Amino acid sequence: MIPEERRQRIYDRLIEAGAVRVSDLSKELGASETTIRRDMARMEAKGVLERTHGGSILTRRMSSEPRYDDKDELEVGAKRSIGQAAADLVEPGEIIFVNSGSTNLQVLRHLALKQGVRVITNNAAALEAWREGNELVLSGGRYRQRSNSYVGPLAAQAIRSMHADRCFIGVDGISLRYGLTTPNEGESEIARLMIAGTLGSVVVVADHTKIGIVAQFASAPLERVSALVTDRPLAEDFEAALAELEVEVIYAGEQH
Repeated sequence: MIPEERRQRIYDRLIEAGAVRVSDLSKELGASETTIRRDMARMEAKGVLERTHGGSILTRRMSSEPRYDDKDELEVGAKRSIGQAAADLVEPGEIIFVNSGSTNLQVLRHLALKQGVRVITNNAAALEAWREGNELVLSGGRYRQRSNSYVGPLAAQAIRSMHADRCFIGVDGISLRYGLTTPNEGESEIARLMIAGTLGSVVVVADHTKIGIVAQFASAPLERVSALVTDRPLAEDFEAALAELEVEVIYAGEQH
């Protein structure tokens, strides 16, 4: 098998499974593990994949920012479960940063049911999610209809002036190499400020479709993340890499 054909087979397996192991590919393609690793190194240099200890995961580029209304209709059940699991982490009396996104709308809906929490957010959907009894602080700023959120200097100034015990960060992409990413610079700035102002846990909330996605603007490296709340089991190598970074993985619907 010539190298180009072998790399195409590796890419096809990544498309099919999302992650592959060197040992499995070596047997399947009849090539040494050293050869497979060399192929993966070349493919990683082209941005096709990210290597892990035992294999690789598919990297997908986000070419354009999806509209909030469209995202809100996708993976609704998964996002609802993630929202519940995330809110279960919160103790009474905590101050919480929550950024934009349809997954964080579900987080906000579940936080609204808890007692004695204070939420600070740039998520404009918080108004329809909130209930009387807890304190809600909206950042204000320039309204972005595409993300249904507030961004810009006023929003940044508000977030910069406060601190929180915990933050919930919704993302468009999670990558071992590139960290947390989003396609909009203003959204990225707010996420960075929330993370910087969090004294305790930084919790990423993301369904399985965000794994391996890379968007244009980076919000934080994975080293800054305390936990990931998601809905489906990750590839073993991806989860092992997160464990090395001391990122706890919480699967929505499981006991935690």
